[in-house]
Amino acid sequence: MTPSPDPRSNPLLRRRLGWAALAVGVAATVAIVPPLVLPSSPPAAAPSPPLTPPIASSPALSPAASTPPATASTPPSAAAQSAIGRPAQSSPPGANPTTAAPTTAAPTTAGPAFNPISLHAADAANLRKGARVIECGTCDGGSRVGYIGGPNTLAIRVPEVPVAGERTLVIVYETEVLRTLKVAVADGPVHTMTLAGAGDYLIPARTSLTVHLPAGTTWIRFFNDSGDAPDINRIELR
Repeated sequence: MTPSPDPRSNPLLRRRLGWAALAVGVAATVAIVPPLVLPSSPPAAAPSPPLTPPIASSPALSPAASTPPATASTPPSAAAQSAIGRPAQSSPPGANPTTAAPTTAAPTTAGPAFNPISLHAADAANLRKGARVIECGTCDGGSRVGYIGGPNTLAIRVPEVPVAGERTLVIVYETEVLRTLKVAVADGPVHTMTLAGAGDYLIPARTSLTVHLPAGTTWIRFFNDSGDAPDINRIELR
């Protein structure tokens, strides 16, 4: 019987045995370990919807629905509330609304107006005690009243004064020398004036003083119980 050759003594045989053992090992590994299954790629994500949805056609909104409500910190203006058909509120939100009663101004009644009054000394309605009317072509109205002084006086009638009050009395007079004139309205105080005039009985001069004029018909007296007074032409009350 021929002995089997020693594989260690034959390199070629030793290499073949090594490859056979490697093949047996790989086959055993494949039989035991299941094949590696790669995970399938995830399905593609669906496209996300747009952030702002499309505006669908709808009937026109009413002014009240289209106007944003007023916030507690900023009450709507009167113009905005008027636009949405609501009355403007002056009270803050949350307060009880109150309706102010309409105020009615008290009627004012204007007093009677005082219109300036102009009166001539030679009018027939006046009272002349000892004084006389003197024709004067250069005087206002063509005449004046002279010879006033001592017992002689002139009282000019002022009719229908609408309202009492302080008035300016303007006296148009004539004299050629310095003379004293005394004036009293009704029962009021006597006003004494020293008048120089224009130095001529044919040239009118003016003077004025403030007097209290009562309402109704009253009299203004011109006199000088201590000497001669200037001639009086006419008076004005303003």
